[in-house]
Amino acid sequence: MSYRKRVASFLCAACMLVSVLSVTRPVPVHASSLDDQLQEARDAQAELEKKIEAVQADKSKAIEEKALLDQRNEMLRTEVDLIQQQADETEARITELTEKEKEQYELFCKQVRQEEERGTVSYWSVIFKATGFADLLARMDFVNEVMDYDRQVIADLQQTRQQLSEEKTALEQQKTELTSSQKKLQQQIDEADALIQEYENTEAGHQALLDEAEEDEARIQELIRKQQQQNNSGNNGGGSGNNGGGSGGSSGGSTGGYIWPTNNTRVVTSPYGSRWCPYHGWESHNGADIDASYGSPVLAANSGTVIQAGWNGGYGISVMISHSDGITTLYGHMSDWNVTAGQTVSQGDIIGWCGSTGNSTGAHIHYTMYKGGQTIDVMNYLPGYIAYDW
Repeated sequence: MSYRKRVASFLCAACMLVSVLSVTRPVPVHASSLDDQLQEARDAQAELEKKIEAVQADKSKAIEEKALLDQRNEMLRTEVDLIQQQADETEARITELTEKEKEQYELFCKQVRQEEERGTVSYWSVIFKATGFADLLARMDFVNEVMDYDRQVIADLQQTRQQLSEEKTALEQQKTELTSSQKKLQQQIDEADALIQEYENTEAGHQALLDEAEEDEARIQELIRKQQQQNNSGNNGGGSGNNGGGSGGSSGGSTGGYIWPTNNTRVVTSPYGSRWCPYHGWESHNGADIDASYGSPVLAANSGTVIQAGWNGGYGISVMISHSDGITTLYGHMSDWNVTAGQTVSQGDIIGWCGSTGNSTGAHIHYTMYKGGQTIDVMNYLPGYIAYDW
């Protein structure tokens, strides 16, 4: 009777081990949606390439071409982000599989030790001690179950190691693809910047850019006027009315409650007001160009309400914020935006990322302030700025 109890106990233990092995964390599903999104981004790039080819021969369409190049670069930037997400997910799976492989290997070693202790003779002894034919069949089933379990432990370990090897290979491929796409993106950004620089250096191009700037200004002034009418017609004065305690800016100080729109730099490459152009002489600049690095966060200089976010003519991707003191700030040439029109933001919130979209020849933040229907000297709100090349 005691022997039967021992056999039953062993069977119970084997079943428990089988349960432990089978009830593992679910294998993460590979995000096919990322592959789909990646393909969509590449298809969009291909369509934009066709449009770019259609306008490249006509030099008078350089502004249109630059806009298309910016859109293509945005799709490539999306591709880079998606490949990075794929790599991150692959690394997470590798970490999980490595832990799973460790657990399975420990279980395998345990089974090997038990086999060594038990030996082949013990299996025969279990069978030879059968009291009858039915008992013999039951004992043979038991031995088979134990041996099947041992084989399953080995098979699971082999499968995990195979998955681990495949994931590591996939990760290496993704990293190679990521590096290639990042290099391609930088080359295409340089190409777009060079195009607008070359175009601006011609009289016809310079005049076309000035004409677009006038159109932009008229549209922006109308947008500000409508927002001020809305503020005066029935709400509490617009904006959030407080400084929000956002991130950054304090290291460079603030003026009038406004902080720098970046924590990345304090270098201004082109100030507000008259500036010298080596190709066209003196000209007026309605804001300040801040020499921030590509992709660095652009911050809300003060709390307020977003009145524009997205493409904005020659400013490329921009964000405009209406503040409670009557000032409206504009942040231009961004690579992407992080807010929507109508949204309330706090001082220091990330509203986008530095780029070179629109009529821009290199990564920077174009920062303009409007009040009373005209621009004001933004340099008075940039304490501790460092002048570069002016």
